[in-house]
Amino acid sequence: MEVPLGHPYTSQHQSSSTAQVRECRTGDSQSNSEKGKSVGVSQQDLGGAVLGKRGRVFAAVASVAVGALALSACGSSGQSTTAAGSGSSSGGGSGSGGLQIANFVPFSGADASYGDLALSGCYPATYLINKAGGVLGHQLTCTSSDTRGDPQDAVPAANALVAHSSSVVAVFGPSSDEALSTEPLFQQAHIPSFLMTGDTQYDSNTDPYMWRLVPPDAAEGYAMAAWAESKGFTRAAAVFATGSQSQADGPAAISGFKKLGGQIVANVQLTPGQPSYSTEAQKVASSHPQVIFYDGSAPMSATFFAELKQLTNLPPTYVVETEEEPAWITAVSGAIGASALQSFTAFEASTPSTSTAGWQTFNQAMHNAPKNVPSINQYLKDPFTLSYYDAANLVALAMVEAHSIKPTVYNSDIMGLTEAGAGKTVVHDFATGVKDLQAGQKIQYVGALGQISLDPHHNIAADFNALTESSNPQVLGQAPTDLMVKAAG
Repeated sequence: MEVPLGHPYTSQHQSSSTAQVRECRTGDSQSNSEKGKSVGVSQQDLGGAVLGKRGRVFAAVASVAVGALALSACGSSGQSTTAAGSGSSSGGGSGSGGLQIANFVPFSGADASYGDLALSGCYPATYLINKAGGVLGHQLTCTSSDTRGDPQDAVPAANALVAHSSSVVAVFGPSSDEALSTEPLFQQAHIPSFLMTGDTQYDSNTDPYMWRLVPPDAAEGYAMAAWAESKGFTRAAAVFATGSQSQADGPAAISGFKKLGGQIVANVQLTPGQPSYSTEAQKVASSHPQVIFYDGSAPMSATFFAELKQLTNLPPTYVVETEEEPAWITAVSGAIGASALQSFTAFEASTPSTSTAGWQTFNQAMHNAPKNVPSINQYLKDPFTLSYYDAANLVALAMVEAHSIKPTVYNSDIMGLTEAGAGKTVVHDFATGVKDLQAGQKIQYVGALGQISLDPHHNIAADFNALTESSNPQVLGQAPTDLMVKAAG
């Protein structure tokens, strides 16, 4: 099944082991009506591959064969034109074949909205890159591989990408759902991956091919605690789903609130896929919290808050950035009423002013790209969207600077493109960056996210904003940095 942009959350997690690879072409000749191709890969096709708890595959040869078949459906984004960044290259530079940025995240299941997030950044970036002539004679394509948010489905899909990786220059993903199982596969294949996870395991990353342009999950938990303290709350209930992201922002919110002098009056975990959460709702209601710290998928959240609302008036509820996705809002507002969302506050990494040159270029591309995304307003300030837009530009500029499309050659140039330096020219888009690189200048890319500050572990640093929970979120203010530092202890 092909999952289009705007795909709603499913009512329950899809447990099928089919790994789907979807072609999502981006180019001047691509119309909004064109559909992608999908290829299903089942465990039976893998020749009896056995998948363990973390998705270990014991039939690698069969998986590789399937990978080549699955990705044969992915082509270039139309006729290549003469590249603005063309010229001599080492290790496979100039050419007319298409290059792929593989969006390796859930497009179905409970976290289906992650796919929209990745593509909403990839589409406008590749549109502008291809419009400027592409990269060293190549057009860039945004392809999609559905992990379903399940390691058992994600590992075969990752093997499919690796098996046909000659045209894959970067991976956007994996997400928190499948990163621990699949990121090592991309590391071994030397494919740069831009993670959609704040898992604490990557805070001290040593993989040179892993990049994270979104802040760690724990930071969202500290932001919740800091905001609650600034509002004078002293009693909080912590309600978090079991899962890798919640295992980071949940403990951070709890420990941070305690360090700020607050009391956790209820600590509840929600197991995905349950028909009812009435017991958990009763525990929260009877604890009489002033505020709830929360993170959970759309189906789970719709059920939990509907049952909690039957027991008590909903107190102020603090949620993480992924709960600002359209499908989550639709599911929860449908269960408790749109007006009830007024008591919800979301937290996300701060993004630059819409007056900056980098954001304005992104905004124009978002509206003009042949393949647009639904609910544009929802993504214009989304830090995940902006991070993947900037990631695509960094990848493209790094290839031009290195005169090579090989990740083993260009990957080391990514960091330098984010750094300020004497004699460097600041650029806000690919086209300008290519011209300056061709002229022999050193550049610093400052795009939709603003200036990107990466630590030695390839992790970004960011402040956090509190926003209204709606399809058009408004900034309420910035979580106090001093209190976040104190919460982190």
